[in-house]
Amino acid sequence: MKHVPYSLLLGMSIILFSCKNETKTEQPTIKVAPVVTQQIDLGEIEEVTFKTKEASKVFHYYTELKNSLVNTDAALSSKAASMLKDVIISADSLQTTITALEQMSISSDIQLQREKFVLVTAGVEKLLEDNVATGSFFKQYCPMAFNNTGGYWLSNSKEIRNPYFGSKMLKCGRIDKEIN
Repeated sequence: MKHVPYSLLLGMSIILFSCKNETKTEQPTIKVAPVVTQQIDLGEIEEVTFKTKEASKVFHYYTELKNSLVNTDAALSSKAASMLKDVIISADSLQTTITALEQMSISSDIQLQREKFVLVTAGVEKLLEDNVATGSFFKQYCPMAFNNTGGYWLSNSKEIRNPYFGSKMLKCGRIDKEIN
């Protein structure tokens, strides 16, 4: 009987502590993997300079646009199209090219951007072809683009990096012409 008070005290302590209302609730943590955009190696860049500042800007933004299509980055493609449009408007009045760039700049559809890029390439080539001061750039061609009708693009690298297929068919194409 001597142990009964201790047993009762022990029992009450267990009941008291086990029924204690915890105000601290632990929320499960949700871990989200960071979004990593795979940047594709664009190859060895060839040096090219142009006779005019406008032509240099056109080539720079055109290359940014092409590279964003190679990397299948619709947001960056939209931004680069907008920048190129602004430069082309001040450099020349190629309405088809400007319209295509406007459509690219407001679209988040990479396929539409790639379709309009064909028109952009034709206009940019006209602006740059007779404007090279030193070095050269390349007119490249993919025969499989657009259901085997083919598509051209300009590049500052001999290595093929296909803007019409991105990583799906990155190296599909050939150099059609070196422009210097």
